[in-house]
Amino acid sequence: MSTATHASMHQDHLQWISENDMWRCDLGAWQEELRKGLAGLAEVERGLHEHARALQTHAAAIRAREQELRNHEHALARFENGAEGPELVAMALAHDQESAKHAQQAAAHERIKQYHHRVVVQVAQLLKALPAPE
Repeated sequence: MSTATHASMHQDHLQWISENDMWRCDLGAWQEELRKGLAGLAEVERGLHEHARALQTHAAAIRAREQELRNHEHALARFENGAEGPELVAMALAHDQESAKHAQQAAAHERIKQYHHRVVVQVAQLLKALPAPE
């Protein structure tokens, strides 16, 4: 082999070693980013579980509120049909409080809906970004 070939081979080797060094540096940075991403996914999973519990709590609040409304409606009907009693009068006159409770529940529902939609969109984007399992 000629000297020029040896020099060219040396140059190639130096270039390749330099590229390998750069690749190892890239890999180190990627591994650190991935480590942070995995830790973040654990946090995301905890957040999703917390959101699921919040949805369950909200559903229970809706069911409880439905029962309160049924009770109020029955009391109002009994009051209109001439039934008497202090609790019937109090329930029939408490419509403003019922309206305020409903407005609070509507506002809570809207906040939960907005948050839920943001979460679902973000999770869908993350899932879409990941390659399909082979």
